[in-house]
Amino acid sequence: MPPGGTKRVRAIGGSEATPRVATRSGKKYITNHPTIMSTMEDMLAQPAQDLETPRSSTEIVSKVLSQTSAACTFLKNVGIETPVSKSVASAAREAQLWEHLQVEKERADNLEEQLVHLKKKATEIEESMARTQEVVLKNQQELEEFKKKQEANDMILQRILGLHLGNRAT
Repeated sequence: MPPGGTKRVRAIGGSEATPRVATRSGKKYITNHPTIMSTMEDMLAQPAQDLETPRSSTEIVSKVLSQTSAACTFLKNVGIETPVSKSVASAAREAQLWEHLQVEKERADNLEEQLVHLKKKATEIEESMARTQEVVLKNQQELEEFKKKQEANDMILQRILGLHLGNRAT
């Protein structure tokens, strides 16, 4: 193996019309294909719509390679997910997110029901307290009236007793 840790690749001729093919361990690799190169250049040149950041060259290469080869082992070997594996992973993630969303909606509905129940209970308690307050005020007013009547009756009784005792002395 040469310095740098890579094997030399033997190129097999080609022209602009046909791709150059390199072999390594008996496998063929496309090294120069005009449509692949132009596709990558076009993707790099056009702004990435619906994205905040522009596409990276790695992302573009992985997309083009996965489109041109159904069984692209290069991408798997370098640890880049292909759109197929991304779609499976994203479908699983989407299902997981939908499930989480449903759980959160049920939880929110449950909390909403509890809130409505607690508000109703609080209103009932406030109404009950208002009625109790009215009864307490009415009882206090009646008690004040009874005290005044009792004081008036006591004064009348003292006068009667005072008159009665004064009549006896004479």
